[in-house]
Amino acid sequence: MAIIHGRDGLYPPDMPDLGHYLREAGCKRRQAGVHDCCTFPADWALRCGRADPMARWRGAYASEAAAEALIFDAGGLAALFAAGMRTAGIPEVDEPAAGDIGVVSLLGQEAGAIFSGRRWMFVGEAGIAGASLERELVTRIWRP
Repeated sequence: MAIIHGRDGLYPPDMPDLGHYLREAGCKRRQAGVHDCCTFPADWALRCGRADPMARWRGAYASEAAAEALIFDAGGLAALFAAGMRTAGIPEVDEPAAGDIGVVSLLGQEAGAIFSGRRWMFVGEAGIAGASLERELVTRIWRP
């Protein structure tokens, strides 16, 4: 497979423009159920032409407390993502490539994130943020 070196790292030529998606997402305010650590990667999966891995939970929460309750009921964020990704037909992989979706651990908190090719990008309190993480801090990875 050919790869292109872009500003966000290496990515397959048929992948939607990840840099553009991240810039769009960076203009949004964090809002539970609209733009958060679950919808951000799920919306990327949709942009990649996949089914919505958050379909079961969209519209089911509008606050951080309600989101935390759904995540708790699912057995944790990784379990919630696994159920959604399985339903959407998105395969799990062992090592990340640009554009992959993952559940990462940041300062003891789990977050849904997208791998830029160099950093894991996620929705933070002040907008989109990125972190270079050791592999053991990436719980699970899916390739949309």
